[in-house]
Amino acid sequence: MPRKIRAIIVDDEARLRRGVERLVLSNEEEWEVAGSFSSGDECLTAIQEEEIHFDLLITDVKMPGMDGLTLIKRLKELSAFHAMVISGFDDFQFLQTAIREGASDYMIKPIDRDDFKSQLRKIKEKIHAEWNNSLRLQEIESKASQFTHVKQTQMLSEVTWKQDIDLSLLEWTKDFPKGEYVLMYVGLDNLLSKSKAFEKDDWNAWTFAIENMYEEMRRNLVRSSIHTWRWKGEDLSFWLLLHAQEGKGDLSIDEGGFQFGDELRLNIQRYTPFTSSIAVSRKINDLALLPSLKDELLTYIQFRLLYGGNRIFSSEAINQLKMNKKGMDSKEAEHQINRIIYSLDSRNPEKTKNEIMGFLNRIQSLSSPEEIEHSLHLLGIQIINYMIKNNQGRADFPLMKEVFGLTKKMANLIELRNEVYEWVKKVLAIMEQKSETQNADPIEVAKRWIQNHLDQNITIQKIASEVYLNPTYFCEYFKSQTGETVLDYVTRIRMEKARMLLVSSNFKIYAISEMVGYTDTKYFTKLFKKQYGETPSKYKESILFEQH
Repeated sequence: MPRKIRAIIVDDEARLRRGVERLVLSNEEEWEVAGSFSSGDECLTAIQEEEIHFDLLITDVKMPGMDGLTLIKRLKELSAFHAMVISGFDDFQFLQTAIREGASDYMIKPIDRDDFKSQLRKIKEKIHAEWNNSLRLQEIESKASQFTHVKQTQMLSEVTWKQDIDLSLLEWTKDFPKGEYVLMYVGLDNLLSKSKAFEKDDWNAWTFAIENMYEEMRRNLVRSSIHTWRWKGEDLSFWLLLHAQEGKGDLSIDEGGFQFGDELRLNIQRYTPFTSSIAVSRKINDLALLPSLKDELLTYIQFRLLYGGNRIFSSEAINQLKMNKKGMDSKEAEHQINRIIYSLDSRNPEKTKNEIMGFLNRIQSLSSPEEIEHSLHLLGIQIINYMIKNNQGRADFPLMKEVFGLTKKMANLIELRNEVYEWVKKVLAIMEQKSETQNADPIEVAKRWIQNHLDQNITIQKIASEVYLNPTYFCEYFKSQTGETVLDYVTRIRMEKARMLLVSSNFKIYAISEMVGYTDTKYFTKLFKKQYGETPSKYKESILFEQH
């Protein structure tokens, strides 16, 4: 059905009001009466309380209480519309004021039917022209938004397949809308066994089905003021980034993220031959944390090896699963792992190494590769939990990822034993370093490290590892202590060093760019100008001019 023009009629004379209604409705089928009121006060109250949408107000000028001119002025504060005023011959001054207040036209009583229809046609043409302009503007804005969304999605995709992304390459994250974000990783379970059951066309069909499923669910999320970006991972996995403005919308980003993830998981199970596991991060405000969140979620998803798939995995969910799973593992392996953990409290590395050797000897007698993998994962979890407990809630996700991947890489038990032993030695060395640096200020240590590595690839993961903090915790702590994000600090220090090199050396701009960690000279120039208001070459010229 074509959109109709909605008119509101206000007149204290019931007979005249009904006559105007009939004239509007008899004019053309494109018109409808959205409301009819006997006073300005009644009209204003109804529009405010019932949220009536309208395009044209037809009102008498003189009425008891609120007159037509005041009504137009009050309604203009609420919405945009056209106005037609009805007046007697003695109300010319009112008509002049009405036109100044934005009335499109006026009619003199008694109303001439032909004149009225002519006026409505003119107003209709104006309204249709405005609608068309609005549609064109919406199309332009939509195309611009789609282009921006595609570009942002490409940048997000790079974060998940590139390793060790330098902070300088994450400046684009500042162009995303401010608010709260949640990162999600969706992976289908048991792909290896399923791959033998389907042809290539089947896989394409299921991929298409999952994409359509997501798109339908995404539209429902938008209604809750939560927006998403989606991009592919390995095989049939994919990533989702959810965004909401802080404090706005029907759902918090936490609630919306978990509800969306659980609904997606159930739909995949219901409408495809697969089940899925979904890893969900906690909410963040700084998108420079994405590389670290990516690593955390890839660690979370591996917990399905221990607890089974078709689940939502988050830090809270994993902790709960570990509590509930107590007593379900191989008793001998669990007992030996407990001995290892007890040995860590003794601060005797040799004793710990002996217990580790005892554990490695025992796992050789387990009855299946699955049990061996299960025991190694349990060992990793228990050791990392010990580290977390003794380092005030700080996690070592890269270490967890390493031990979880060992059974995938090793070809035989001898190699596996050697790698596990080396992994434990690394953990012991890290714990020893942590105890030595526990009293050092992590912010100062991080700043010193950054200043000494400006020409190298700097990532949040690398900085956080220097102070033995979880990357997310470190970023929040850094900002709370310094007042600026890690990304802003690194950029500022790099620009300050670049400025110093400009005024104290004869290096070329491209050389200085590389010396402070930027391989793209144009990108370096853009950041320098943002910091100091001039390009590096112009800045150097102005300094040399001042010196002479």
